[in-house]
Amino acid sequence: MNIGLYINELLVPRAGESELIKTPYLVVLIDSEANRIFAMDMSSSRKPSQFHLDAIYAELEAGLIVKGVLDIPEYMTLSDEFLSVTDVEKRDLKYQVIKPIINCFKDFLISNSYGKGLIKQYLVIADEIGLKANRTQIYDFLYRFLKAGSNSNAFLRKPGSGKTTDKIYARKTGPKRDNGSVGRMRTDKDNKNIAAIARKYIFTQHPLSVYEAYQMYIDIHESDPVVDMATGEITGFKRWDIELRLSETQFRNYVSSMKKRYKEKLLESQRKTDEFNKNEKGLSGEVGTFFGMGPGDVYQIDETPLAIELVDELDPKRQKRMGPATCYSVVDMFSKVWVAIVLTFAKASAHTAREVLFVAFRNKDKFFEEVGIKPRHPHPIEGKCKGIMVDNLEFSSELERSISKDAHIEQIFNTEGNSQQKGAVERSHKTLEDFLFGLVPGVGKKFIADYLKKNLRKDALLNIRELYQLLYDFVTTYNNFGVVEDLIITKEMKKDGVRKIPMDKFKWGEKNRPGYLKAVNENELYLSLLEVGQVTVHRGYLLLPGKYFSSKKGQSSKGLKYTCQWTLENGIQDHKGGKLPRYSCRFMRYSMGIIYIETPDGLQPAQLHNVHKLYEHSSAEMVHMYQKEQKVEDEQLKVTYQEELSSVRLSASNLIQNAKSEKRPITANAANTQDLGSNREAAIERERELSRKQFDRVNREMGVSVHQEVSEVTPNENEAVVYSTETRDKSTSELFAEKMAARNKRKKGDK
Repeated sequence: MNIGLYINELLVPRAGESELIKTPYLVVLIDSEANRIFAMDMSSSRKPSQFHLDAIYAELEAGLIVKGVLDIPEYMTLSDEFLSVTDVEKRDLKYQVIKPIINCFKDFLISNSYGKGLIKQYLVIADEIGLKANRTQIYDFLYRFLKAGSNSNAFLRKPGSGKTTDKIYARKTGPKRDNGSVGRMRTDKDNKNIAAIARKYIFTQHPLSVYEAYQMYIDIHESDPVVDMATGEITGFKRWDIELRLSETQFRNYVSSMKKRYKEKLLESQRKTDEFNKNEKGLSGEVGTFFGMGPGDVYQIDETPLAIELVDELDPKRQKRMGPATCYSVVDMFSKVWVAIVLTFAKASAHTAREVLFVAFRNKDKFFEEVGIKPRHPHPIEGKCKGIMVDNLEFSSELERSISKDAHIEQIFNTEGNSQQKGAVERSHKTLEDFLFGLVPGVGKKFIADYLKKNLRKDALLNIRELYQLLYDFVTTYNNFGVVEDLIITKEMKKDGVRKIPMDKFKWGEKNRPGYLKAVNENELYLSLLEVGQVTVHRGYLLLPGKYFSSKKGQSSKGLKYTCQWTLENGIQDHKGGKLPRYSCRFMRYSMGIIYIETPDGLQPAQLHNVHKLYEHSSAEMVHMYQKEQKVEDEQLKVTYQEELSSVRLSASNLIQNAKSEKRPITANAANTQDLGSNREAAIERERELSRKQFDRVNREMGVSVHQEVSEVTPNENEAVVYSTETRDKSTSELFAEKMAARNKRKKGDK
């Protein structure tokens, strides 16, 4: 076991989760040979309970039970030199009575009959040493001793529990209360407890009031649990005497000091950091000094829903609305160069964070090829940066999950002065929206009336792929030609002819301040950033299960089929029976057109199978949505198909019944002795005759004179039907139609 247990450790159950204990228990004996443990219920005074050691370990590892710290009162920790002679003598007398039990403690716990006879002996011992006690008191002495961590000082009188009128609870008294009582001073331990309550109930997104938090503090730290002796459950709390409790004012004062000391943490926990930084926090003007040492020193990432309504890229009529896409922008803090843009309909997640980082670091030409666009100007920025700055709390946590330990990328979150840090990328987003507004239908401002929003959705025209094209046209133009007035240009840069254009400064930095961007190949990026999955190898394809792009509700869609040249050439897809082979794979959720299979020869690409080419440039979320819609459509089509088939089955049944009514009896011998060759030749000749007539008809329509030869068809003597000259001039279909008409006429009773 990797979790050790020791005597006098406190086992505390998580609320309502542990199956073994419901209240705190103190370990008093561990018998590993017999796989058992004995623990004292801290909420009652009864004999220690026995548990299976393995069961306790299992709940500890599962987190259903946690270890606590036994909080021994200060007076129990005092050494004898600080105690009066009388107190020491009384303490030792009580300990002498239970000492024989302690010496045979294991036998006492295990035996069911151990007790009455020996307790009488201990009563004799108590009487001999001059201590008045009864049987119940001896058990009380024992359990008090155990619950104090086998500390004989448990027999000392608790300070303030005497009958004197002048009670002393601490060396220094606290403030006088409104009711005239004198409270106690706030200690370091009280401060720790108040801080814990404040962090849990006030420094949170939905904080309690200080008064409500104070009541929680009293319940937890300055009350005794009330236990139902019949059930052993805690039914409430009995608060300590008012002199022993901190007042609300003492609690409120310490919470106020915490709010002042940890103002930023309070704002962050209550999700008010952005509002404060944007509207209140002062600016130092030195953000470029700290986060702009060279190209790739720090990339800043931010996300915002672009105020543009989009349509579905797979809807040729552009009727299906998708709403706005979320835009993730990556900006180099040194040069203000736009490193990358990623559009998605998905919410912030570790998958989204991987996508953003991968696009920012990789070769952009390959990315453009995969999403099916061709920007107006080159975008030659690739390589792994030194640090990532993220302002959004939700995306920060997802980014932290997505970056592997070996990526060696520093993450900068909410540092001092972050009201300036987020300015660059926020201005970039505003620049995008200003560019789109008035140019593209369906674009509006963020804060507009609801009726205007409805009109925007009605005007939606572009799909996400077209928006990608438009934005990267703008971004590459901005990088190479846009003038950034507040771009920091030093004298050294000015002498070298650097203009206030992002790409000018970026290229200057590559030459004069290198060392921040790290060159990486795509395989390395895939290994460190791509999501991991597993494909099943079938004879005709590789299947990536739908669970990898299912919805958050857990509704899996059908998987995607892929073809891989490597698995074909190495015979992996050869069907040999038995269990299907499985291979790990890597994929990027923004584009499911290509995945990479982990093989002994490295990462090998797999392309979408022809049956799934529809999803070539689609994200995993879009694949799930399309497959879900396709399933609904297919089910509707199947219903229609079965309805049509029911008519076909009915027609077939009628056809068979009519044929049976016309059939004349025939023996098996007569059926099997017919000359099939002659019968078939006659049928073939009828087909040839029909073809000649069709040929003659075409020639006549074209004005060509053709000599028609009439061939005599001699029917087989075994044929049941005799064909006349008039019959030969008719096609098989015409004959069949005449027969069906005659049959229907007979059924109606017509002569």
